[in-house]
Amino acid sequence: MSERQSMTNDLSGNVEGPVVQAQSVGTVDLSSRTKIVNNIIQEARSLNLGATLYRLLASAMALATLIGARRWGTPLDGAATVCEALAIPTDWTESTASWIAVRPGIVGGVAQILLLVGLLASPRPGQLGRDLGQTLEWRGPSTMIVSLALLVQSGQAWPALITLGSCAALGLVMLRRSAGGYSRADHVSVILGGLALAVLFAPLFVFAWFFGRDWRRKRYAYGASE
Repeated sequence: MSERQSMTNDLSGNVEGPVVQAQSVGTVDLSSRTKIVNNIIQEARSLNLGATLYRLLASAMALATLIGARRWGTPLDGAATVCEALAIPTDWTESTASWIAVRPGIVGGVAQILLLVGLLASPRPGQLGRDLGQTLEWRGPSTMIVSLALLVQSGQAWPALITLGSCAALGLVMLRRSAGGYSRADHVSVILGGLALAVLFAPLFVFAWFFGRDWRRKRYAYGASE
């Protein structure tokens, strides 16, 4: 009669018996940067349709603002430049710019409110678990991007940025080190990182669409009888 050989795998790391750890088979050791990029792509693909469209709109407005700023223009000027390059009609940019030009006070006032609310609604370091990609779950950074584009278009960017900077500086002065051990630099890094991901959401989403992995609804069990 053969002896039974007991095998245990203690959580402390002590392994007894001929045991092969699951982590050493069929896994790829990813670097920290690769893990961050992978987490960001997974977060972008996990959003529902409405959330994805809103973030795509905010990212497109941010990119149009950057393109328009290269020629000292407005976001709609940048959008018109892209549309002309793609042979897309640009009449909608002229009509939208005329509508905003007639109502700069209303558009700028609403945009300033959205900017402050977006800042208050931005994620905090303790809500992310050290994963910057989770900032995509919050709409605050995208709302800030939309409001900044509207402020530039209505010609009220500098007063709004001065107000925002004053509020942010006051908040940093009043901010104390939280119980989780997060400093002021951590809070600033999360906000700036969230804004950067909101600006780059459209390119990231396109990259994930073309080069991402498609997951099955139900994993195939190898060796299972059909």
